[in-house]
Amino acid sequence: MRRLAIFICLLLMTCGELYAQRDTVYFLNGSLVVGEVKKIKLGVLTFDPDDANDISIQLRKIRTISARTRVFRIEAIKGEVYFGRILSDTAATKIFINRGYDTTELPLEHISVLYPFENKVLERFSGNVSLGYSFTRSSDLGRLNFDTRLSYTSKRDEQTFSASGIYTISDSSFSRDREDISMKNNYYFSTTWFGTIFLAYQRNLELGLSRRYQEGIGAGNKFLTRKSVYAWGRVGMVFNQEKSTEDVTTGTQSELFGQIEFNFFRFSKPEINLLTSQTFYYSLTQKDRFRYDGSTDLTWEIFNDFKLSLSFYNSYDSKPPVEGSRTLDFGIVFGIAYSF
Repeated sequence: MRRLAIFICLLLMTCGELYAQRDTVYFLNGSLVVGEVKKIKLGVLTFDPDDANDISIQLRKIRTISARTRVFRIEAIKGEVYFGRILSDTAATKIFINRGYDTTELPLEHISVLYPFENKVLERFSGNVSLGYSFTRSSDLGRLNFDTRLSYTSKRDEQTFSASGIYTISDSSFSRDREDISMKNNYYFSTTWFGTIFLAYQRNLELGLSRRYQEGIGAGNKFLTRKSVYAWGRVGMVFNQEKSTEDVTTGTQSELFGQIEFNFFRFSKPEINLLTSQTFYYSLTQKDRFRYDGSTDLTWEIFNDFKLSLSFYNSYDSKPPVEGSRTLDFGIVFGIAYSF
């Protein structure tokens, strides 16, 4: 009997230890769920319960969270960034962040973004890809569009690759109407201020541009992190090398630029995301030349990780590469997007 009691005690201790190693969400109504914390983004926790599919939980329904076995990256609404393990406090709607050398208290309502900061390099990547196609029988023309974005995050660096294109297809031709490719790196000097460098390629036949290579440097600030909006801006200088659709090339031209980006979220069903990015250029080489590039993307989740996307783009050039070309280009594209 004594041996049986000892065995049961050891079994209970082992189960308790294994239970403690799992992430746990404690609700205000006294219940809890065990599984894996996937992320928190602007007011909503994505959680993978044991033996069930992912669920979304609004932070206002949670008392506290425990996730002790992994290191997380946590961004607060005032701009602070923390790296550490999450300790629970069942007496209040907050968490403790164990950073190894100290412990920081943070109310749940102050969390803007939280996700596991994995040691594996591949786990630090995230992104999305969108495809769309339309065909008009009367003109016998097809229109193909794509948009993709891939991001990698480390403690102080953010690298982003993005590419998009619009193409016209007929029985006898294939036209590359509009293309944008860019690579950028942001290095954070503090929780909100960063330096930025980037390379870009652009093509826009409507504005008489066969290709533009672009190299840029500047500085920026992540000035807004709230539960439903995320925004940053940057300014600096770019250097361009252009070729027109008439095969006329330019030397290196310099411009001042300013960019601002807003990301609005709604994570209640259905999940909706609105992203708008606007960039302004003022030429230091060509007198009175002003350029503007903008895009606004709306996505609507239809089921896990798959979304409908609607995008509006616009470009303006007061002095396009080909004299007499249009100065304004704009359009709307529709597609299906997948996030990972």
